[in-house]
Amino acid sequence: MAKKNDTEANLKEYTVFLLTGEDQFSIEMKVGEIITSFMDNDLKDFNYSRFNAENMSAEMIGSSLYSLPVMADKRIVLISDIDQVGVEIYELLTRFLKKNIDSTVLVMTGTKPDKRKTFFKDITSNKNALVLEFKEKNEREIMQWVKNYISSKGCSISIESLQLLTLSLSTNISQVASEADKLIEYTKGKPITEDTVENVLGISKEYNIFKLQNAVVEKDLKKSYFICDNILKNKNNKTDPIAINLFLSRIFTSAFEVGYHAVTNKIPVDKAAYAIGYNNAWKDADIVTCAKKYRVTELIRCQRYFLECDIKLKSGYQDPGTSVLLLLEKLILHADDKECSYLSYFNDLRK
Repeated sequence: MAKKNDTEANLKEYTVFLLTGEDQFSIEMKVGEIITSFMDNDLKDFNYSRFNAENMSAEMIGSSLYSLPVMADKRIVLISDIDQVGVEIYELLTRFLKKNIDSTVLVMTGTKPDKRKTFFKDITSNKNALVLEFKEKNEREIMQWVKNYISSKGCSISIESLQLLTLSLSTNISQVASEADKLIEYTKGKPITEDTVENVLGISKEYNIFKLQNAVVEKDLKKSYFICDNILKNKNNKTDPIAINLFLSRIFTSAFEVGYHAVTNKIPVDKAAYAIGYNNAWKDADIVTCAKKYRVTELIRCQRYFLECDIKLKSGYQDPGTSVLLLLEKLILHADDKECSYLSYFNDLRK
């Protein structure tokens, strides 16, 4: 039986690899590990063939699969976009796998193949196959990945700088790694600080989503407006209005969990936060503050404001910047204002 998601497996124990998922950067890195495990770089030109949806045919793949390695024990055939190939190639690969030719290492990658197909079921049950899935990482996983990546290059990064780097960019690992490489090259082995991130990548250490988050939970409208306006004007900052709305809504959702637990169990907010896992004094500080500053009923109404803003942003009803600034006003000034309407613009659309 093939191992699944065992990224620490001994690669030399297998001759067939199926690597799938949305995290293409991690897949490419794993492919690099496989190539390094089976052949010297000097012989790569003779023993490595790569095919994708644009340059593959059954004839070309078949020729590579059955060719003998040159001055080496193994040759590697990589087929990208395995989820896009035709029936003819699936049949070719099925016949090849049944022959158990151990001189050829077959590596297949794809985003989301239909694993209900017989071909993929056969691979999963093949004792010589390793099946790995690389799911898209969430924010916390990206932060840990980047920290490890930078450490592997002999550099270090402060927690504040790490958070500023990862959450101010997209969730695309390849892009984040590229930006991290710029910081590593710039610092030449010195610790990466917030100043480094600001100077190299143009991401402001004063006007970013974390400073905005802090101002909102503290109910400082003037400061929130100022920070948000600077974020939206900074072209180097990838935090767009939709991301701002989503990020703040997560903080308020977590604060609701804490506040509700505190109310129902009649315990202080700090104890409630610790009891349900929000116990990191630095990372969860704004969540705890939000639970203290906003009552549970206010947090519920705020979720309606987030929904309103999300619909406005995705429907194009209103200028995105205006929608976010109005959201901040409602969160801070009208969290418990029962007279403050939301989603009222639907009535205007009906006129």
